[in-house]
Amino acid sequence: MNLRETLTRIVLVVLLLYSLASLLSVGRELRQAELLRQQLLQQTESQQALQQDLEHKLAQGQSPEELQQLARERLGLVLPGEKLFYFF
Repeated sequence: MNLRETLTRIVLVVLLLYSLASLLSVGRELRQAELLRQQLLQQTESQQALQQDLEHKLAQGQSPEELQQLARERLGLVLPGEKLFYFF
């Protein structure tokens, strides 16, 4: 075997190893991208379910009593003449 054949084989082995390393790297990136895609799909489904729930509540409308209760709980509002006490 002469020097030229030896160099050719070395170059081919190096190229083969480089190609294998690149292929493994791309495979890892594909797996990570698939995991991210699945997470995003789950988030999308969750957000769509929340949106449908909110649209349903909006379509139903809320009674004045429900609105009053929400204002009391979330905004801390009181009716005229009522007093609000905070205990720490």
